[in-house]
Amino acid sequence: MRPLATNHPRHASARVAHQHGNTHRTPPEPVRQALFITCTDAQVITARVAVLQPDRLFELSNIGNVVPPYQPNVVSGEIATIEHILTERNIRDVVVCGHSGCSAVAALLDRSSGSVSPAMRRWIAVARSRKASQEAAGTLAEGALDGRSWDRAARAHLLTQFAHLAEYPSIQRLRAGQLRLHAWFYNATNGVVDVYQPRDGSFRPLIAKPTRGS
Repeated sequence: MRPLATNHPRHASARVAHQHGNTHRTPPEPVRQALFITCTDAQVITARVAVLQPDRLFELSNIGNVVPPYQPNVVSGEIATIEHILTERNIRDVVVCGHSGCSAVAALLDRSSGSVSPAMRRWIAVARSRKASQEAAGTLAEGALDGRSWDRAARAHLLTQFAHLAEYPSIQRLRAGQLRLHAWFYNATNGVVDVYQPRDGSFRPLIAKPTRGS
């Protein structure tokens, strides 16, 4: 995690400023280092969340940051993209990034603020996370969806997609080497990115809060 964290925009701003000030040199073709799987929701702006500049990433976005379960005989743009990038590109990290206030998760909880189209319902069914999301949210009162329940459901949904990713053949082949998998949760309200810790099942901030005197 350290190589990714040290490239976060909070740490990289000085380097970026220096690069932009050097306008007379033709920059080399960037080497893409990570695959970033995220949601198309307007709250998620990859440049704010990711630890690398956008030209260093392969980005795969869809409604709900869904990673379909791997099925070799199913035609899927997500499956094809993930397998292609992992077998053809020398990347070191794969991040699945969920976020607070996700409309796809609200639909999983049957608490969408608007009507949900048949196509949307079919798509979120691909995620196979309805049960996990509903169990994480707990008993919901009538009316608007509260933020804490929504976040718990969104994290459960994220971890289901993370588990799907771990079953891809390319992941299984490459994980023994240099490839690392990450599940991130972006809080759109305060901009904090929490990282899933497989050892104890917790989420911890990507960027630690500075201590007094530091």
